[in-house]
Amino acid sequence: MPLPPDGTSGALRRNRRYPRLRRMAARRLPWFLLATGLIALVTLLTLMQPMPRVDRMLQDNARADMRQPPSHEIVIVAIDEPSMAAIGRWPWRRALHAELLRRIAADNPRCIGLDLLLTEPDQEHPGDDAVLAAGIADSGCVVLPMALQTRGSQTQAELLPIPALAQAASALGHAHLSIDEDGIVRSVYLREGFAGRAWPHFTLALQQAADAYARNATVAAEPDPLTPPPAAAGPWMRHGHEVVIFTSGSPAFKTVSYIDVLRGLVPADTFRDRYVLIGSTAAGLGDVYATSAPRATGLLPGVEIFASVLQALVNDRRVVVASQWQDLAYNLGPLIVALLGLLWLRPLAVVALICALLAVRLGLHNARPWIGIQFTPAAGFLGLLLVYPLWSLMRLTAALRYLRWGTEQLNEAMDGLPVPGSPPPVGDFLDRQMAATSAAGLRMRDLHRFVRDGIDHMADATLVLDRKGRVFIANLAAARHWKMASHSLVGSDAHDLLADLRWRTTGGPMVPQGALRSHERASILGEGEDATGRILLLRCVPFFDASNHHAGWMCALVDVSRMRQAQSQRDEALRFISHDIREPSASILTAIELTRTRPEVLSGDALLDRVERHALTGLELADGFVNLARAEAQPFRAEVLDLVSLLQQAIDDAWVQARKKQVQVQLVTALEEALCIADRSLLTRALTNVLSNALKYSPVGADLRCNVTAREGAWAVAVQDHGPGIPPELQSQLFQPFHRLHRESHPEVHGVGLGLLLVRTAIQRHGGTIEIDSAVDAGCTVTLVLPQPSAAEVDALSNDNKEWKT
Repeated sequence: MPLPPDGTSGALRRNRRYPRLRRMAARRLPWFLLATGLIALVTLLTLMQPMPRVDRMLQDNARADMRQPPSHEIVIVAIDEPSMAAIGRWPWRRALHAELLRRIAADNPRCIGLDLLLTEPDQEHPGDDAVLAAGIADSGCVVLPMALQTRGSQTQAELLPIPALAQAASALGHAHLSIDEDGIVRSVYLREGFAGRAWPHFTLALQQAADAYARNATVAAEPDPLTPPPAAAGPWMRHGHEVVIFTSGSPAFKTVSYIDVLRGLVPADTFRDRYVLIGSTAAGLGDVYATSAPRATGLLPGVEIFASVLQALVNDRRVVVASQWQDLAYNLGPLIVALLGLLWLRPLAVVALICALLAVRLGLHNARPWIGIQFTPAAGFLGLLLVYPLWSLMRLTAALRYLRWGTEQLNEAMDGLPVPGSPPPVGDFLDRQMAATSAAGLRMRDLHRFVRDGIDHMADATLVLDRKGRVFIANLAAARHWKMASHSLVGSDAHDLLADLRWRTTGGPMVPQGALRSHERASILGEGEDATGRILLLRCVPFFDASNHHAGWMCALVDVSRMRQAQSQRDEALRFISHDIREPSASILTAIELTRTRPEVLSGDALLDRVERHALTGLELADGFVNLARAEAQPFRAEVLDLVSLLQQAIDDAWVQARKKQVQVQLVTALEEALCIADRSLLTRALTNVLSNALKYSPVGADLRCNVTAREGAWAVAVQDHGPGIPPELQSQLFQPFHRLHRESHPEVHGVGLGLLLVRTAIQRHGGTIEIDSAVDAGCTVTLVLPQPSAAEVDALSNDNKEWKT
């Protein structure tokens, strides 16, 4: 078969397309195998029921909840030992039964059930059959039993009362009890017979005959006892399987002796409006069955069992035996819930769920009288009890396999690293495997600690990001860079943290939104500048896991501001040395050469003046450059100074220059003192340069005003002149080195363009700012704004200075 154009098969492409489904199927395969096996096992056990003893044991243990209270609607006439002793051996004459029926009928009972199989004529007393038939007919409502007769191994036939009795009886019913494999009677079938000839149970026929007799009607839908079944009647069929709910109490029913009824010793109204069952209770007659009834021996006569069945029919408290589908639902439902719980619940919760399901099953089983169904619970209980052990065995096997694989992978990944000393493994296989995994985990923790400590102690701000750009490791330098705790950075979006970082070349964002979430995984390397003016070198590169899948990003920020500043200063120094400092010397050499070649152009005094002027310019350049370098690099020596006194001292130092220009310098302030924390030499140099610059551009005879004022949290030192002023569009060029704005308009003013740059550097080192207020031909006001310290800061620094001097 030819391959697709991309060279891969369709199945392979589908596997690549659905990796999550494949992983889910692989994880769920053990559960699926366990669920399939247990469901199949429970289904098979439910359908085949190979554990009847277990089912019976569970049913009998819960049977105590199925007792009926004693009933007053049923009276048993017992053929007991006293009757046997008084009348003689069995069988008795049927004329006695007829007399018994007449005496009972005289008390107007609901109906009489004569639990005696009268299937053959009385050979010794032929006339008694007619007497009994007449007694049955005269009694009004009498029900007789029938049975199933088995001949050989396969032939079955109905065993009916003789026709005369059957015709006289109100109804016939089968007198069968369902005997389980262990020989115990627990249930009955309410309908039995050949196809089309289903006989009701003896008790059901008794109830139906009583209801019909009370309505003065006849019992319908009963097979005709005088019509024989067809020759090919087929198998004997049974329907309406119900559990016998035994009646509690001792005795459970009112019982009178057969002989007492014949002798008239029974009180009046004993049988009135009651069901009367006549049957054998004497042990010698063999009509005794083993049951689960709460008796010392567990043996009950058949007539008493029939009484319990009749009472359940009368009270409509019936429990049917569950069908196969009901048993399947009862046994498989909790099992499926427990199997689903394995997927989402923790082990302890699974155990709790299984215990709860077992309790629910027991509750449903014990609630049979209210539910009306008796299940076969053994298969379901077995399935629930096997769920967790089998699942634990499968998970333990998988865990051991994973431990072995994981340990091998860890050892391979850390091959070459030192192995910590550990005692030799002891115990079973699981103990040895856990010891090996623990040793590998310890090595991995050591490696993790080494990597984490290494990242934490890196000098540069370093972030480890996940695939979506969220921080999950931030070192100490990163915490200092963003001025927040490392744990606060964890979970932050790197796009937001780096949003203010822009390329120095284009000005665009270095990490635009979504850049770290794209599928390109391209590294970001370059130099940028943040909002605070720091120059940062960004290195953001992807890293991958052991399967070569993208796992995240390593992001490092290197602050190169000082390096770039040093480079700028170096370039400035080189330019200064190569151009500015050489220019005066070159001009002096030019003047000397001109004097030699053309003496008439420059006389001696003119030459000396020119040499002096260029020499002073070179000296001023050197002094300005050195002073600027000192202002930038010298240590800051903080002390408490009075700005008013410092400004007055600067004015006094400028007196000679002011006198030469005929300028009057005035100090105008309402403050007696203005204390600040400053470096005396730096601030004095700054004030001197501002005054010197103002005096240079002040016209002859003008006034120069100086003042010190207080602002909110700051002091303002202002120097106002009446010079040419500075246009607003040129004020940004004031602090460029070696740049003079009035070089052409005021050539008589000497300067090298470093004075105001020194002033700005000094004020910035004090944490202050410079304000320029000027316009063309309106003079210029330079204001130095310095922070105003608190009284506590002044006292603390004053005490420190006193201790240092001491």
